[in-house]
Amino acid sequence: MTGPQTPPRILRGIPPELRDAAAALYWRHFGAQILPWPAGTARGAALVRAAMRPEGALLALSPSGRLLGIAGLRDAGGGFLDPGQDGFVAVWGPVRGRLRHLATGLYRPGAETADLVLDGIAVWPQWRQQGVARALVEAAAAHARRQGHPALRAEVQAGNRTALAAWRAMGFRPQDRQRLGWPWSAPAHVLRLPL
Repeated sequence: MTGPQTPPRILRGIPPELRDAAAALYWRHFGAQILPWPAGTARGAALVRAAMRPEGALLALSPSGRLLGIAGLRDAGGGFLDPGQDGFVAVWGPVRGRLRHLATGLYRPGAETADLVLDGIAVWPQWRQQGVARALVEAAAAHARRQGHPALRAEVQAGNRTALAAWRAMGFRPQDRQRLGWPWSAPAHVLRLPL
């Protein structure tokens, strides 16, 4: 499949009609980072759908309105996914949902920062290398400037050489390596793009 012929349209926030597609795409790319145990695609996407803060994302759309990619955003007000137990309860019920939510207490988030953090960028495979991720980063940078953030920040697993190279190609520079995510996760690079 060929990529979009024109640059993607970037939309701040996720309208109701695109929330299922956005949840499926985000889960596909970040499911292993969201939960410490395996979960099926349907339940994982349902969790993302139930926990998403629609205003905490940017979408890349084709001219026809098809979802091409998503970028989660995180600032002092929170991230793309609400860390509370409500999403877990909605998917697994009151008892199992609360127990599963308790396990997420093991997760180590990145340090607080004045930067706007990119809480993950996901692009459907058939639309990769078509400028979608770059368009999302450019839109995030413009949003960050309007909000007074000094930089964009991304966190990339140290072993993910492809993602690290892509971030560096967009001007991000490594700051340091940190132990983020689950206790058994590999160290992550923190990258920053001053604005």
